[in-house]
Amino acid sequence: MTGLPGVPPGRQSQPSASASASTSPFGAAPAPAQRPRGIPPLPLLTLINFFNYLDRQVVYGMTPLIGDHFHLPAWKLGLLATVNLLVFAFASLVSGPIADRIGPRKVIFAGIFIWSAATIGSALSTSYAMLLFFRAVVGVGEGAYGPSANSLLCADADPAKRGRALGIYNVGMAIGGTSGLALGAILAPILGWRGVFWLAGGPSLLLALLSAFIAAPDHLSRPAKLPARTYLLSPTYILALAGGILATFAASGLIFWARWLIVEERHFSVVTGSIIMAVIGLVCGVGGVVAGGYWGDHLNRRARGGHARAIGWSMLIAVPFGIGCLAITNKPIFVVMTTIAVFFLSVYNGPSAAVVDELGPPQFAATLQAVFMFGLHVLGNSTAPPVIGWLKKFTSTGNALQVTVLAFGLSGVLFMIVAHRQKTGASYNSDPAP
Repeated sequence: MTGLPGVPPGRQSQPSASASASTSPFGAAPAPAQRPRGIPPLPLLTLINFFNYLDRQVVYGMTPLIGDHFHLPAWKLGLLATVNLLVFAFASLVSGPIADRIGPRKVIFAGIFIWSAATIGSALSTSYAMLLFFRAVVGVGEGAYGPSANSLLCADADPAKRGRALGIYNVGMAIGGTSGLALGAILAPILGWRGVFWLAGGPSLLLALLSAFIAAPDHLSRPAKLPARTYLLSPTYILALAGGILATFAASGLIFWARWLIVEERHFSVVTGSIIMAVIGLVCGVGGVVAGGYWGDHLNRRARGGHARAIGWSMLIAVPFGIGCLAITNKPIFVVMTTIAVFFLSVYNGPSAAVVDELGPPQFAATLQAVFMFGLHVLGNSTAPPVIGWLKKFTSTGNALQVTVLAFGLSGVLFMIVAHRQKTGASYNSDPAP
């Protein structure tokens, strides 16, 4: 990418015949209590996540029209993405501790309202500077939303089905991201880029109102035994963060440079290449995150650390297929190898938030998610395109992208170590249990 007081099923120990899987490293779980009243989190947050990624990605499909309208060079168009990403990362970092203090519902509502209003503001922009400002504000809202949504879903879900819930939630990411790119490219020539921003931002305002009634505790009242930094600096959390950064680096690099590989080096037509990217991204993205969630839950019932183990195995399985799709020029084999590689890489998005949630107590859930997201976006997302672009100066796109295979291979190794440490109880600096 998880129980809160009042939603204890999401924080009870993993039920299992194995003692290692049934005992929480953070002490005994609280006694079951009634779930807070309101709209069930999973279906609503999944729909919200769809618009979250649609609002974020839609601008990329419209950059030619926006560039022509404001007479922008390519680097200024690129700043629309860079500013959004950096503000998103810092907003994530700040919002986590706030959510841990005041509860996730208020932060989720504020995040959705801010990004939807800023998306509509993008439609009203009369200058490049104004558009750049509103894309930065979109990052504020989305950054506030992410950690709170992850921590709430982890808390709300039955422990045995936590990965499954997160997999379903991230179906919204896979479909929303793909839909945003497609809608921007297809509808902008018809409606204009301003009209597309209106379509993207309007529904999110309604969802913001619904989120005010989501079933969530008002605040986290369970007292802390140790400060948050104890868990943030634990070796297992740092290993998981490093693995997530490497996985995000690999995914970002592949997504950014996919068109160059498919159209320029594998010589598919633009239309055919676009269809291949859309179909593989949508089908494998949805299939991978759902499969990852179910697989992680299955492994977690057998022994603690199952969610991390699912990520580790999926990354390692993807390595030979990643090498193959980047080295083989035969078009049918290339498509098959790419499909398999993308599927296993997408598994990460199912259980990753559950892994983070398992590395600390509930009162720091959003903080752990926030720091994790900050690291992924600043060190993973933002670095991959320029690093691979620099490597392209010396070799082909396919060869330059082999660095992404190395990244997700190393990520797999790190998550296997995380899983081992969770299984043996070495997943925090010192025992915070009473």
